Amino acid sequence: MRGALLDRDGVLLLMDEEALYKKALELSIHGAGLEKTLAVLARAVREINEVVRTLQVRTLEEEATFWNTLAQKVAQELELFGLGKASLSKELHSWRYYHFMRKAPGAEALLRSLKEQGLKVGVLSNTLPSLRESLAYHGLDAYVDGFFASCTLGVAKPDPRAFQMALEAMDLAPEETLYLDDDPENVEVARRLGLRAEVYSRYQRAVGN
Repeated sequence: MRGALLDRDGVLLLMDEEALYKKALELSIHGAGLEKTLAVLARAVREINEVVRTLQVRTLEEEATFWNTLAQKVAQELELFGLGKASLSKELHSWRYYHFMRKAPGAEALLRSLKEQGLKVGVLSNTLPSLRESLAYHGLDAYVDGFFASCTLGVAKPDPRAFQMALEAMDLAPEETLYLDDDPENVEVARRLGLRAEVYSRYQRAVGN
C-alpha cells in the first residue's frame, strides 16, 4: 500500500454545534433575538450546502465573493448595522464554515500513523475550494499531501470520477490505496473502483489494535 485517501467531514473534522450556538447567542443580544438568529444561521448553512451540492463555487476567489455576499445578507437580516454594530457586521465577513468545526477524536493520530507508514495522504471531500484552509485552521494540513475538494474538481462523490481524479493527481493506483469515509455509499463506489475502502467507524477500532 502506497497511499491513503480520506474523507474530511466525519473522519477528520466534525460540526461544532456548541460553537455555532454560542455565536448565535452573541449575535442575538444585538436585537434580533435567539429564535430569529438561529433561523437566519440555519438558512445560511442550507445556502452553503446548496452551493457545495451544485458546485457553483470553483475557486478561492469565487468562494471569498460568496462569503462576502452571505455575510452581508446575514447582517441585514439580523440588522447588524448602525452605531455599536458595525464591528460585528465587519466580523461576519471574516467567518468561514470551518470556524464552526472541530477536530474529530483521533483525527491527528490517524493522519500521523498513516504518514509514519510512509504513505501519501490525500483528502477527498465534497466541500468548497478552501479544503486546505479548513484543515490548516485545525492544524491538520501538514499531514496531507493532496487536497481534493469537489467544488474545485467540478465533480462530487460518489461520482467515480472524483476518486479517479484524486488518484491520478497523487500518482496512485486504486489497489495500492486505502480509502476511509463515514458514508457507506462512497465506500462502496471506492471498492468497485478497486480501492481498499472501509467505512471509518469500523477502521477506527482497528487502528487502536
